[in-house]
Amino acid sequence: MNIPTFTEAIDGVCCGCDWEIVTLNRLGLVPEAGKNTALVLGLLMSLPAMAVELSVNVKSASGAVLEGMVVYAEPLDGQQLPATDKVISVGQKGKSFTPYVSVSQAGNNVLFDNQDNITHHIYSVDGDSRFSFKIKAGEKRLQDGLNSAGEVAMGCNIHDWMSGYILLVDTPLFAKTAAQGNVSFDVSETGRYKVTVWHPQLRAENNREAQVIDLNEDIQITAQLINGMEAVPSQESDDDFDFISDY
Repeated sequence: MNIPTFTEAIDGVCCGCDWEIVTLNRLGLVPEAGKNTALVLGLLMSLPAMAVELSVNVKSASGAVLEGMVVYAEPLDGQQLPATDKVISVGQKGKSFTPYVSVSQAGNNVLFDNQDNITHHIYSVDGDSRFSFKIKAGEKRLQDGLNSAGEVAMGCNIHDWMSGYILLVDTPLFAKTAAQGNVSFDVSETGRYKVTVWHPQLRAENNREAQVIDLNEDIQITAQLINGMEAVPSQESDDDFDFISDY
C-alpha cells in the first residue's frame, strides 16, 4: 500500500506543513529511552481499551496563539466514526452574525436565532447548500439541507455588511480553537488522519493548512501556520436604518 507521507498533497490540500507532533503514551508521558520502559509498558498493558486523545494548538506564522480557528480531523483508513447529531446555533445579534465562523458536520441542521429586534433576510448563494429566508425579530429557524461538505458563506439582504461562514465537514471530529488556541478530540478509532486548520481569512489555498498524522497514541500537535491571516471584516455600517418597507 502506498502510504502518503506528511508532506504529500491529499485531496487537493497542500500538506506541506511541518507541524510539531509529540506522541504521548496513555499515561500522559513522553517516552524517554532507557528510563522506566518496562514499568511504563507494564502499566500500559494493564489499562483497558480506550480512546486516544488528539490535541491541537494553533499558532500564527509569528507564533501567537489563534482563537476561533476551525480544526477538523478526517479518517484516511476507513475508520468508522459515529456521526454527531449536534445542532449548532448561528445568532444574528447587533446586525452581525455571532459567531462569525461556525462549524458543523454535513447533514445536520443549523439553528438560526435572530436576537435582534429587526428582521433579517439570511442567504447563501454558493455551492450545494444554498438557502434564503426571512427571519423576524426574536424568531428561531431550523435550517436543513446542509448536506454537502464545504464552505457556506452567508449574508443578509437587508444589512449588506453582515457576513458569516459555516464550514460543513465530513467528520464528527471538529471544533474551534479556544482562547489559548487549543482543541482536543477523543478519537475512538486509531489510524491515519488528515488534520486541517481552516479559517476564511487564512491566506492559503482553500483557506486551509493540513497535515497527515498516524494516530495510535495520544498526540499533541503544535500547528504553526505557514501563511498569514487577513483581518476579519467588521460587521458594521454607518447607515442608520433597520428595515426596508418590503420586509
